Amino acid sequence: MTDTAIKLLSIESAGTLCSIAVAGFGKNAFISSEPGQKHTSVILGMIRNALQEASGSLDSLDAIVFGAGPGAFTGLRVACGMAQGIGWALDKKLIAVNNLLALAYRQINALKEEDSILVSTDARMHECYTAVFTKRGERLVERIPAFLSAPENLVRHAEESNCSALCGNAFAAYTVEVPPALQLLSVEDANAEMLLVPALIDYGEDRLITPEQAGPLYVRNHVAQTIEERKKLKEAKSS
Repeated sequence: MTDTAIKLLSIESAGTLCSIAVAGFGKNAFISSEPGQKHTSVILGMIRNALQEASGSLDSLDAIVFGAGPGAFTGLRVACGMAQGIGWALDKKLIAVNNLLALAYRQINALKEEDSILVSTDARMHECYTAVFTKRGERLVERIPAFLSAPENLVRHAEESNCSALCGNAFAAYTVEVPPALQLLSVEDANAEMLLVPALIDYGEDRLITPEQAGPLYVRNHVAQTIEERKKLKEAKSS
C-alpha cells in the first residue's frame, strides 16, 4: 500500500470485487468482498470499517478516489455515485481513475523505458476491455484508449501495438495462447488499493474534479445479451 500524507479514500466496485482502501492516516487499510449484485448493501459498512481500521475520518480526507472504469455497468455507477455523495456532503474533490491504467501501474517496474503494455479485463459476453499504455519516465502514457476486443484478438492487438507485456484478468478468464515474445505479468483485476498510485499522481498534478463533473467510463453501450444472443454464443462455443 502507498505510504503518503495525502489522505485518500478509494472506492472500486466495477470488477470482480467490491473494495475500499484508505491511505494517509499513518495506518493504511484495505477491505474487499465479493457481494455479487449487492454492492449498495455492503459498501457503506466497508467504508466505515476501513476508516476505523486506518484511524481516519471522512472529514479529514483530501480527496475521494473511485474506479471510473471500464467495468461492470452497475458497479461503475455504485462507485461513482458513492464518491459523488460523499463529495457533495463534505465538499470534497474527487479523483476518477481508469481501472486499466491502475492495473498497468501495478506492473510499471517490470517495464523498460518506452515499453508498451496491453491491459485487458473480462467484459463478459465474450469481450474484453482493452487499452495500451507506454512507460515514459515514472509515468504511463495512454497510447490506445479503452476499447472492446474479442479475447482471441488480444495477442494480435498487442503485436500490432509493439507491446512487450500483457496483464489483466482477461488472460485468466479466457484461453489465450501467449507467445514467448510477450510477457504475461499478471492476471489480476483492479481493486481500490491499486487505484492509489495513479490517484496520487493526479493529486500532485491537480487533476481533481468536483462531484458534478464525475462520471463512469462506459466503453460498451450494449450491457446485456438477449436470450437469442446467449443461445448463439453457446452454440458458437460448442461448435
